[in-house]
Amino acid sequence: MKEGSLEHTPGEQMMFAMKAVANMQSDCIQLFEDLDKALPGLKSFYNTVVTLDLGYTMSARRYLAEGLIRLYHSPENDAEFLSINICFFDLNDPRFTEPIFVVARISYEPTSVDQKEKTKRGWDPWYAFLSWSPERKYGEPVTIERPKQREAIEKIAVIAAPLLTINSIDDAIALIDKVGRP
Repeated sequence: MKEGSLEHTPGEQMMFAMKAVANMQSDCIQLFEDLDKALPGLKSFYNTVVTLDLGYTMSARRYLAEGLIRLYHSPENDAEFLSINICFFDLNDPRFTEPIFVVARISYEPTSVDQKEKTKRGWDPWYAFLSWSPERKYGEPVTIERPKQREAIEKIAVIAAPLLTINSIDDAIALIDKVGRP
């Protein structure tokens, strides 16, 4: 910052933005940790993995997570899931204007899960709300039976809210309860 000035240089503004993103992602991980404790009896499908598409080579051209994922299921039933996506941005969708918190209750066809299917499952809530749903309305669950885009899904109930309205574990649980738990 220039001495005696309230203006910040472009580099300083970029640093503030990067710190804000890092802090937001840290808060999201804390929310996932709180959800892990608040959902007894459910097991994480990905253990401690929270993103599947982070670039690590020069060809990726971007290295920020577009979103974070958390999938839960009962150890007795691998076909029923509670899935959460925190979607930060989508460079390909101009209608996506703010980070969102998406929750889905998903019933999958009972089948063995290969690595390709395991990766797809991570982003099913994102696609259900942002692409497959006939309209995007925050706070209202939408149920989609057998989406043609994903043959492995029998039924998905999805709901979303702007991420910045999720101020507590209770806010997240309220959305979860609107779609139901496995």
